[in-house]
Amino acid sequence: MIPGLSKFHYADYIVFVAMLIFSAVIGLAFGWLNRKKQSTKDFLLGGGDLKVFPVGISILASFTSAIAILGFSAEMYRYGTMYWMITLSYPFTQGFAALVFIPLFHGLKITSAYQYLELRFHKYVRTTASIIFSFQMFLYMSVALYTPALAIEQVTDISLVISIVGTGAICILYTVIGGMKATVWIDTFQVLIMFAGLIAVAIKGTLDIPGGFTELIRRADRSGRIEFFDFNPNPFVRHTFWTLFFGGFLTNLTVYGSNQGTIQRYLTVKNWQNASKALMINLIGGIFLLTLTCFCGLVAYAKYYECDILGSGIIKRGEQLLPYLVMDILGKLHGLPGLFVATIYSAALSTISGGMNSLAAVCITDFVKPIYLITKGHALNEKKAAYITKGLALLFGLGAIGLAYLCQFFGNTVLQLALSIFGLLGGPLLGVITLGMFFKKANWVGALTGLIVSTIANIWLGIEGVLYSKPTGLKPVSTAGCNFTAFPVTQPPLTTVPAMEEDLGPVFYRMSYLYYSLFACLITYFLGVVVSFIVEKKKLVEIKPTSPEYLVNWKIWTNNRIVQTQINDEDLELEVKKINL
Repeated sequence: MIPGLSKFHYADYIVFVAMLIFSAVIGLAFGWLNRKKQSTKDFLLGGGDLKVFPVGISILASFTSAIAILGFSAEMYRYGTMYWMITLSYPFTQGFAALVFIPLFHGLKITSAYQYLELRFHKYVRTTASIIFSFQMFLYMSVALYTPALAIEQVTDISLVISIVGTGAICILYTVIGGMKATVWIDTFQVLIMFAGLIAVAIKGTLDIPGGFTELIRRADRSGRIEFFDFNPNPFVRHTFWTLFFGGFLTNLTVYGSNQGTIQRYLTVKNWQNASKALMINLIGGIFLLTLTCFCGLVAYAKYYECDILGSGIIKRGEQLLPYLVMDILGKLHGLPGLFVATIYSAALSTISGGMNSLAAVCITDFVKPIYLITKGHALNEKKAAYITKGLALLFGLGAIGLAYLCQFFGNTVLQLALSIFGLLGGPLLGVITLGMFFKKANWVGALTGLIVSTIANIWLGIEGVLYSKPTGLKPVSTAGCNFTAFPVTQPPLTTVPAMEEDLGPVFYRMSYLYYSLFACLITYFLGVVVSFIVEKKKLVEIKPTSPEYLVNWKIWTNNRIVQTQINDEDLELEVKKINL
């Protein structure tokens, strides 16, 4: 813990532990109420009849990780407000997903998003996509559990091991016992905690600045941090208006159009119209939450504008910025630091529970059931499948705790690469799904080729970018007002620190990370179309005709109803028998 900061009071522990206990109680309650409903649909989809509002909030919670809350505030502190402009892409991304992706997936009534790829292409494409997603989500879950635990440990007296094991165990408890229905309602409760904690930080932090909000904006503006309209078209600039709008559109579409966790939540409501409404609730909440988090970053800069706590070595990582601010301004208001820690861990719990549920869904649907059907000749009993699904969720949860603990022995570069994997692998998955939706002539050979090559290319681009590029666009800071006798710092007092513009990597590796998804999609489309054309022209393999229900249905723009084929275990059993024949 950093010397000089207030320690956790018993009231803070009460607030924090109360949040964890309440989450566990909700999970136990839903587990008891639904104890007679033993099916994978009940466990993974909440029975398919959940309410719109909690599902919309759950979508928001699942992809608002603790890493995001800590990272967005650090982004504002270090680079300024430009990133906030990504919110302009939100309505387009989620509107597109609501009118294109949701009707297709909801009409097919599939549990796994990658089930679609077998229906549209081939089981090889489905299996490859499922493996990529499982690797992506498992790695992200672990880092998402470790990163906030590390940040909290270094500004409070809560140990890393207790944070990881305690919160992970609570998450496993309510996810395995309560299933998706409990997860959705717990997410709703935890989002309320997130908003409460961030609002408390924003208000108290603003009041603590002499001159209040006006002075906060003046300090941020004088340092060049108030910046919204950089129209530089250069794709190698980290954040510009075009990068954030177009790159942000596709990057976010990987979450709302091709990620199992989101698609699974679409299917927890009765029809696609309700799923679209849930996505609109997520849209409003997402803009508000990002704005609030970004504002907290500006509060931190205005608070420490004469003593940069990063440059002076008071804190070591950007993720520690917000926890340090909280303990500094709220430390003597017993209970409020506990509320903030509950905020961070609410975000972490939502991410982990969503990951456990989606990994269990992919594993049971894309691996266990098909293998059982092929080996046994009949579909897996639903009751047995439900128990296996719970066991899988338990294993993934325990695995995430174990890997999160091991993260402390990895270097920062390895952790950054692991975190980048989530974004890097989303692009190829989006590319292959949209290839199937929009390109009727694309076949499974082209799709598989595009998926594999784009995945390799994106990982290569991401690794090279992390290893060789340096951050650019950093805003100036100052340590002239630091009291270096109060803290064991690693650097001597500095005058104003200019923005660092050094970048040692080759030009191509400087491509904005927000264009990685576009890069992957273009590779997938090009190879998918070209290879499909060659295979069809040369008749290298037998290609089955594409059914209309597996393509995007543009009638959605004029019709209020959409009718598509529902896929169930019996249909899958028939498909497997045809394949075996």
